[in-house]
Amino acid sequence: MRNHEDSRVELLYFSHGYSSSTVMHSHSYCQLEYCLGGCLAASTPEEEILLHPGEFWFLPPGIRHSFHRTRALQDFISIKFRASLCPERQISRDPVCLFYLDEIRMLIDGKGRFSTHSLENRIVMEHALTGLLQRLTETPEEMLTSDFESRLQNTILEFGAATGIDELAESFHLSKAQFKYRFLREFGSGNIKRYIDGVLMKMAQRQLLYSDQPLFRIAEELQFSSLYAFSRYFKHHCGKSPSAFRAESLSGQDSAR
Repeated sequence: MRNHEDSRVELLYFSHGYSSSTVMHSHSYCQLEYCLGGCLAASTPEEEILLHPGEFWFLPPGIRHSFHRTRALQDFISIKFRASLCPERQISRDPVCLFYLDEIRMLIDGKGRFSTHSLENRIVMEHALTGLLQRLTETPEEMLTSDFESRLQNTILEFGAATGIDELAESFHLSKAQFKYRFLREFGSGNIKRYIDGVLMKMAQRQLLYSDQPLFRIAEELQFSSLYAFSRYFKHHCGKSPSAFRAESLSGQDSAR
């Protein structure tokens, strides 16, 4: 295992704001985008990317990319830094990395011990970034999302509550039977409905935890027919209403501080 002396980080820039469109560009430093609300849309010469709340995108130096404004409000944290340890480009929801990012988010929002732009705050953020980079480098391969699963999740998040086997099969240019076989081969289980529900619930919970969006807006983004339909769906799978889930989570965070 590498120690922190082998992975120095120099913080260059950070912000907590909302997205604007950019032209395709690259730079000589690392960049990390952490989506908190809405969908953060981006692209590289090879692919189109949608970041959802609770997901982050790490870009090492030299990666050409651009960001695009969408109709939905885009709330995110952007961090630019130099680092001696540079993992490969990746999108992740790793819980350890999210722990570091949530610590950084609090510091950026002025909720730490030191002033946001103080030298002390910068040192703490650099330390958190160092831990995050080590985690990205040492994460076992089996914990990373496969290309199939990443594409599958993006399709589910695109269609939201309207997702069915027809939409998933079409996104992979497969027949329904071919898609079912591919799903079974990838996951060892053929319960597609359960998988869809799991992705939708994770998305809903991240929105409730990491964004301040009202419930009706979350229901719209997940393409439920109404707030009532969303609330009933969420309570069926979680055992509590969306508002109760958010209130309890916020109460738990406050008591932990």
